[in-house]
Amino acid sequence: MDDDYLHLQSLIQELCSHPAPSPQHRKTLNRLLRAILKSRRLWRPSSGDIYEQTLYEEALHKTMVKLTKTLCEKYNPNSGSFLAWFNKCLENQYRDEIRATQRERSYRQPVWQGDELDIDPLDKVISPVDATLLLQTWESFVQWVTNDPDNILRSCHIANNPTANCQLLAHLRIVGGKEWQQIATEVGSPRGAVTSHWCRKCEFFMRQWLDTNQRLFGEDSYDR
Repeated sequence: MDDDYLHLQSLIQELCSHPAPSPQHRKTLNRLLRAILKSRRLWRPSSGDIYEQTLYEEALHKTMVKLTKTLCEKYNPNSGSFLAWFNKCLENQYRDEIRATQRERSYRQPVWQGDELDIDPLDKVISPVDATLLLQTWESFVQWVTNDPDNILRSCHIANNPTANCQLLAHLRIVGGKEWQQIATEVGSPRGAVTSHWCRKCEFFMRQWLDTNQRLFGEDSYDR
């Protein structure tokens, strides 16, 4: 067993010994996230294509978010090394991202700007700008969407359909990870109307929140 293996196993044991969401649990979780990201053994796709790299980063982000919620229940130390288990989850999530993108393409034609593919703006909203602070950033974002303190998300909705507002769309798409067709069915508006409203209205609020909360990505916010 090498030092990396022993270090990760030790962090997991310590993490699961603390009840969530205690300060000790959060602090150990942040240490574990940083250790994972610093590891040179993370699985990566063979292609270096920038578009596939975007999908990989999205898969890594989602895998780590899931890890923060289910690690102690899902991972069995007796079944093998943690990193092997994590890499398998990451690879599966990456394949899910590819399949989801292929389904999205069946609904719309990709828009090209120069030589680059214009990715759905939503796919870039919550990206791992500094993934060592992923948990804090994610929780703060979800809390903002849930509370909507200024009522800007709930009040911005598709004409004649208050249900299809930015708060619900953000919950369904970003927090819940649902596809646009599923969301359209749930809110009762055409898919084109939903995606258009998101890109024209809601996505502005998401980026505004990120711009205002850039401090969350700073080294000074780390739990030591």
